[in-house]
Amino acid sequence: MSRTVVICTGQPGTGRDEYLQELMSKRDFHYYHLFDYIVKEAEKQGYTLNKLNVLDFYDSKPGLLESFRAKALKRIIERIRKTDGVHIISTPYHFEWKGKYYEGLRQEEVKALNPDIFLVILDDLIRVRERLKSDPQWREYDFTLVELAHWRRAEITGVYNLSRLFTPHKEFFLVAREHGVSLLEDLIFNRHKKKVYLSHPITGEDKLFFEGVRRFAETLRQYYAVFDPYMIKDWDMVEAWRKMRNEALMMGRDLPDRINVEIEYADSQRSYELESWDIETAIKNIRAQIIDTDYKIIESCDYVIVYHPREEISAGVMCEMIQAKGMAKFVYVYYPFEPSPFFEWYSTKIFHDEDEMISFLKEIAGKETVS
Repeated sequence: MSRTVVICTGQPGTGRDEYLQELMSKRDFHYYHLFDYIVKEAEKQGYTLNKLNVLDFYDSKPGLLESFRAKALKRIIERIRKTDGVHIISTPYHFEWKGKYYEGLRQEEVKALNPDIFLVILDDLIRVRERLKSDPQWREYDFTLVELAHWRRAEITGVYNLSRLFTPHKEFFLVAREHGVSLLEDLIFNRHKKKVYLSHPITGEDKLFFEGVRRFAETLRQYYAVFDPYMIKDWDMVEAWRKMRNEALMMGRDLPDRINVEIEYADSQRSYELESWDIETAIKNIRAQIIDTDYKIIESCDYVIVYHPREEISAGVMCEMIQAKGMAKFVYVYYPFEPSPFFEWYSTKIFHDEDEMISFLKEIAGKETVS
């Protein structure tokens, strides 16, 4: 039997451990919640740590807490080396507390773990803040969107850099909670499946269009691990802000104090009322993260699959195609119209018939990339 080691991270509020527990209901694996191991090491020296006091303890005795973490990881590594199967270590990478930053893992610790896969669990910032408000460790703190955006950026960048410590680089994936547990299962347990980035228009599309995207994605999931960038719902907040901003500019009036944001999740549609200043201070960071996140997902995938049933070309889709070609990715496109020269230039192969494209993708699943 083989051994697979996974480091699973994600900023507080993403529901990372609940996500892993959901996976545990479907699959068997060895689960290591790093904080629990740190608590046990602290108890050996007479310290009682919990989520409510650990960061204050870290602030006052950083060296001691890091020694607890080093011993905890040593115990985990010893257990991993004795047992085959899938081993998942769960911890945030980046902590922010009282204006200071802390790392949940050091480079030398990661090298000792020698993981096969790095995962960063993501969710939209609105839902992250909701979870933090119900978490005893964080509910006293009224996080702004810009604080959470900065925290997420540090988490993604830090873990990405850890995956690049190795030659060849280790697998690195950004996984949105909205994908459900099936993508997580594919990335860890069905590693033979090729990874694909599903590029499609978002701006200006309606519910019926996205139903078509989901149907198309579901067809592919039998054969591929499918990443849909729209599963990170920050886009809906950005669009609500853009529309409100444009309307205010055209009417020559100030922005309203509060903006309503509608988000369609897999389980329901939800409405949020956000303060304008909260969005305004974070909007540049969030917009930049949308691009950076999408490009990092493209980097981690084998193919980019474009689903573009409308004639007017999406600027976002075009940019993703250009980025993919620059990364030497194959770009397979469904576009039932005569393409422009530029659209054609950045496509590996264009299909005018959706069924023909699906048949092609089924045929090459598990095979070497073809043009």
